[in-house]
Amino acid sequence: MKYFCLPLLLVLWIAGSLHVAAAAQPAYHPAPDARRTFVPESVLMERDFPLLSALLADSKTRSLLAQDAVLSRITKARWESVRAADRDCSAGVSCEAELLRFSAAQVDEIRESLLRLYRANPNLRAFVHTRLRPASMYRLVPSQAESDLLVDGWTRSAAAMNQIIAVYCEGARTRYPKIDAMLYDPGSEAFAAIVHTVVADLGIEESAASTDGGALFFEPTLRFSLRLLQLNSRDEAGRFWPLDSGENAASLERTRSIEWSKYAYSVILVPGEGPEMPNVPLSPIGRERVRLAVDAYRSGVAPFILLSGGFVHPAQTPFCEAAEMKRYLMEVYRIPASAILLEPYARHTTTNLRNAVRLVFAYGLPSGLPMLVVSDPAQIDYIQSVEYSRRNQEELGYLPATIGRRRSESSIEALPSSQSLYRDATDPLDP
Repeated sequence: MKYFCLPLLLVLWIAGSLHVAAAAQPAYHPAPDARRTFVPESVLMERDFPLLSALLADSKTRSLLAQDAVLSRITKARWESVRAADRDCSAGVSCEAELLRFSAAQVDEIRESLLRLYRANPNLRAFVHTRLRPASMYRLVPSQAESDLLVDGWTRSAAAMNQIIAVYCEGARTRYPKIDAMLYDPGSEAFAAIVHTVVADLGIEESAASTDGGALFFEPTLRFSLRLLQLNSRDEAGRFWPLDSGENAASLERTRSIEWSKYAYSVILVPGEGPEMPNVPLSPIGRERVRLAVDAYRSGVAPFILLSGGFVHPAQTPFCEAAEMKRYLMEVYRIPASAILLEPYARHTTTNLRNAVRLVFAYGLPSGLPMLVVSDPAQIDYIQSVEYSRRNQEELGYLPATIGRRRSESSIEALPSSQSLYRDATDPLDP
């Protein structure tokens, strides 16, 4: 009997010890599930259209634009287009789309009016100088003239709204239709009824917009665009926002006490990998990438693991790559939340690096230190390739980071570029 009881007691002691250890490291409980949290229209506006959001929020600038004779006439005509769409569009959605998008002539007329006002009004120049000039999200070229920050920003915003209408109302092809397409059949009666209801509601809101600091020329089309994103469940850009006070709060607090001289890298960046199968939260390759990152983190090369990847594969997946990797890091490897940075928006390898660089700058991490990108050898090969550089230039217009030394089969250095801070209004799922 004594030979049986001793092992049993040992087993019970070990089990109890493991239970205590587990209790000391509670399971990861992410922020409220982004799938079931409705993203407010104001958050989507801030994320996708920062210039238009800033114009609406600044009372002096808003009043100036609302009272200008030319822009006021355009604003009234835009709301008349809403009423015409509600009154005259009965079959299909192309009618509403045509009435609510901006024509090239309208974009140019507004552009010229903004330039005229900028030259004539010191308050508008002050707005551009104090709000737009200091923020790199509004300019890709640092030497860009301040007047161009306003008028080019408007042109890009108009193009972005028109693109949303084309893709998420009329079903135009996206760059990556497998994962970014609209949810509905654009030719169905059911979708036409939904769009008509949205337009009717916009018409009801006209008076409220006019009294809320003065309606602006872009509001009808902006609201229509944002609601198209919402009704197609394409609000990815606003999920988990704001990160600073949510998922990244613990890590952001810890950045204040980091002795950076101890580290070779600012972060260990792990690009996400979609499982391609429904009901699978984390792919096998994603698990392997996390394991490699843990090895690098435990070697002491960087104080943070930065996980990058949004709601990508398969299309309309309920799982966020970065959030699922964070869960895996904390529950399997016991990495604390204060050592993890979440970037839940990237949809491609290009924006994995771009969005990681944005967090480096936003959180005051030393941009002079390279990031260590950790992944499977195939993806590291790709990041090192000429094809990856070409794709960045074609899709982003710049290289988000300078690719440096290959440290191993599964890791490579990348030095952040401030051009990554520029916000791309034409990519509404990950601007």
